[in-house]
Amino acid sequence: MDLTSVAVTPQIPDDVVHWHGKATGSHWAMLPGRRGPCLVEAASREQLAVVIHWHLRRVTD
Repeated sequence: MDLTSVAVTPQIPDDVVHWHGKATGSHWAMLPGRRGPCLVEAASREQLAVVIHWHLRRVTD
């Protein structure tokens, strides 16, 4: 997934559980998936928002 091509960073939906890991320095979210919950990781909050948006669109397609 190319995270550099996003023109406007989407917002993280209010109902998505997400956090910043103090030990890892990464940003994390737990998302619904076709086969159950999916844990995703990103280097920044902005990248996490893009990854969340991509995963949520993929689940509904």
